Amino acid sequence: MTKGLFEPGSYSVRAAGHNGSLPMEVTLTDDRIKSIEIDTSGESKGITSPVFERIPKAIIEGQTLNVDTVSGATVTSKGILAGVADAIEAAGGDPEEFRNRPKYQADQAESPDEKTADVVVLGSGGAGLSAAIGAVDKGAKVILLEKFPSLGGNTTRTGGQINSADPEWQKGFDAFPGEVNNLKGIYQMDEADIPEAYRPQFRELKDELEKYFADMENGENYLFDSENLFCIQTLLGGTRKDLDGHVTYGNYDLVSNLTHKGRQTIEWMKTKGVEFDEEHVTEPVGASWRRAREPIPTGGYGFIDPLQKYFTQQGGEIITDCQAKELLVEDGKIVGVKAQFSNGNDLTVHAKSGVVMATGGYSANYEMVKKYDNYWGNLPETIPTTNSPALTGDGIAMGLSVNAALVDMGFAQLMPSADPITGNIFSGIDCPPSDFVFVNLEGKRFVNEYGNRDQLCQAIFDQGGLIYNISDKNIAATRFNSTDEQLENDIKNDACFRADTLEELAEQINIDPEVLVDTIEKYNQYVEDGHDPEFNKGSFNYKVEVPPFYATPRSPATHHTMGGLKINVNAQVINEDGEVIDGLFAAGEVAGGIHAGNRLGGNALIDIFTYGRIAGENAASNR
Repeated sequence: MTKGLFEPGSYSVRAAGHNGSLPMEVTLTDDRIKSIEIDTSGESKGITSPVFERIPKAIIEGQTLNVDTVSGATVTSKGILAGVADAIEAAGGDPEEFRNRPKYQADQAESPDEKTADVVVLGSGGAGLSAAIGAVDKGAKVILLEKFPSLGGNTTRTGGQINSADPEWQKGFDAFPGEVNNLKGIYQMDEADIPEAYRPQFRELKDELEKYFADMENGENYLFDSENLFCIQTLLGGTRKDLDGHVTYGNYDLVSNLTHKGRQTIEWMKTKGVEFDEEHVTEPVGASWRRAREPIPTGGYGFIDPLQKYFTQQGGEIITDCQAKELLVEDGKIVGVKAQFSNGNDLTVHAKSGVVMATGGYSANYEMVKKYDNYWGNLPETIPTTNSPALTGDGIAMGLSVNAALVDMGFAQLMPSADPITGNIFSGIDCPPSDFVFVNLEGKRFVNEYGNRDQLCQAIFDQGGLIYNISDKNIAATRFNSTDEQLENDIKNDACFRADTLEELAEQINIDPEVLVDTIEKYNQYVEDGHDPEFNKGSFNYKVEVPPFYATPRSPATHHTMGGLKINVNAQVINEDGEVIDGLFAAGEVAGGIHAGNRLGGNALIDIFTYGRIAGENAASNR
């Protein structure tokens, strides 16, 4: 009897995924790969979903491991291929023979070479989908192009915490210890330090704060907010000086428009099918204030799924695997785009009214980040990114080709709380910053964990680039976008450490147990006192006292490129001569001028949905 290629059976292996390794079961007959089952419960919805369909299908149909990776999911693609190779080897087969087989070629569906719409939107993240909906609701025929197989862009990788000043809602929550002191710091600022355009709002804010302080002194206890506070905090959060000594801050018209339309945007999103958890108010790292709510389900998927459904139900057309390459110009007006499918076929899309750039930033393009950086000056080549690999600066390049002006390109924001290897911000315990307890490799705190993102990143760089966030059972319950299965997976992959005592935890991460225990005891006392005499942490929530205890390794990663195409409040792109480029609009991270040198956590989402909608509506009206 002739021996087959394999020992038949089902083989349990693991594949690398965005959030760590994933369990796989590969079933083999004596001469074929029969099935590939992947447990994706540990993955964030939307980030890599096409890869779990395309790669197994290609392997099984082609009976080969010579398969092209899926754009935007290279790591996971390679992980699945490696997992199947492990199963083949475990079954007595030769993985190398399968790697050397002919490359799998999928049947190519016939693709169009020309289309026409009123509005063409480039990019399917939150800005792109909001623009597409804004336009289609105005009666426009809309075509949306996405260069990757899956929708959502960078929005699928967000925590989902979206800022808006909603005082009546926020008043239903108690103030945290330390928050009043933060407000007093703003109240005591010298008006001369506030840019002139913002001063009227600053004066209004001081009047609001005086009333709030009086309420608190009279025994009331509630979380304060106002559109004026949101505006001033966005200004202060973005004010930065570059390496040449030039100070930048957000354009008043853009910032005021954003912060005063936040609640309107939230209500608009609800009408498009987005649901929100309004039982809790939260804040992501570097937010400066608790004014964020989260979608249901959590994470970026909670936005993308209902918005894309609404858009297609209204007759909108989505074309994936198709990258815009060039803007079409006639008599000074943008009239469409030239694009290319992933199979190499070309597509021209004519736009009667306008084109909306919603292509994101360029955090996944290290060379471009390095080229424009005029703030950090020393970013390591090995720095990871939290971003989708789609964010390579395509829109900025196309904008430059039609003489678009750029603004604030010298600034790139880093995320201080990312996985040191993958850049994943949801690994381990990713909790609100009021519960951050950052310790260095000596087990000591070294920074005000409630500070803004670049302050935290610089402090971590000063500690060698790697630190741990210490938490307990209560804090773990506040984590963003992580199921119990994901957390267990992270622990198996050393993306998080867990122990029943602080001493045992310290030993796992090679820290002196006495030092870590002393650090946490001091921190717990500061929480009780509502004051941190060491680093003046601005807000506290839980002590670290209920086992099990966790240590999550963290390091900075590129997260948001601050600069981009210059726009006005109508989301129209401005050229180098200060004039509107007819037919060209931009929203989201591809546009600059709002956040200036630093973006507050939670502001990107309210930005993309607010200005995305504005861009789409105005593009549709640009007849």
